[in-house]
Amino acid sequence: MAFWVAADHPAAEVQVAAGEEKHSKIVASIAEAEGQTTGEIRVHLSRHWIEPNAFARATYLFKKFGMTETTHRNAVLLYVNLRKRKLAVIGDISIHAKVGQRFWDELMATLQVDLRSTYYENAISTAVLRIGQVLKLHFPLEGENHSNELPNIVTED
Repeated sequence: MAFWVAADHPAAEVQVAAGEEKHSKIVASIAEAEGQTTGEIRVHLSRHWIEPNAFARATYLFKKFGMTETTHRNAVLLYVNLRKRKLAVIGDISIHAKVGQRFWDELMATLQVDLRSTYYENAISTAVLRIGQVLKLHFPLEGENHSNELPNIVTED
């Protein structure tokens, strides 16, 4: 797994967000980003006040969500604590081998700026689409029988 982090913590249990209506822009971006790749993307939003280690929490969720079980090992989790302004991204071994640490660093730096300058859904959607671009580059769809291995949802705790 690869990462970029500005903190995290394995805290309370995860609940699935309200789905289509609540974060429709982010969900639509996930679907669009995954549309031409075998890669899988998940976004998790936290509003915890106590967040000692965002990377540890994201790593826990990555495993809990079964993201290490994808066929091509190219899943990506984008973790954002909106209250504590902490971020982490976890990329499974295959995608990290293709893009390297520099990509994750640049993605997180851009996301930090975007979160300060626009609505969080816009900033996160932009980051998701950027992840989708590199997934498409390195893991394009192979034929018409690609199944969506993970649901296109935003989870929350």
